[in-house]
Amino acid sequence: MITKPSIDSLTKIAGNKYLLCCAIAKRAKDLNMKIANDEIEIKGKTISYAAQELADHKIKIIEEE
Repeated sequence: MITKPSIDSLTKIAGNKYLLCCAIAKRAKDLNMKIANDEIEIKGKTISYAAQELADHKIKIIEEE
């Protein structure tokens, strides 16, 4: 469960909870692949890391048309 950053603050960044869920899951999957290929090392859960990246504006959500 993600407690920090809060779901409400992340939802404000994403626009809605569905988009937030899709974006965080996609980023976490990407991080898992990078870990498997020994490209990066992350302590903790990738889903929490992805959420923190969104909160810190290190990643952003781009909607396709």
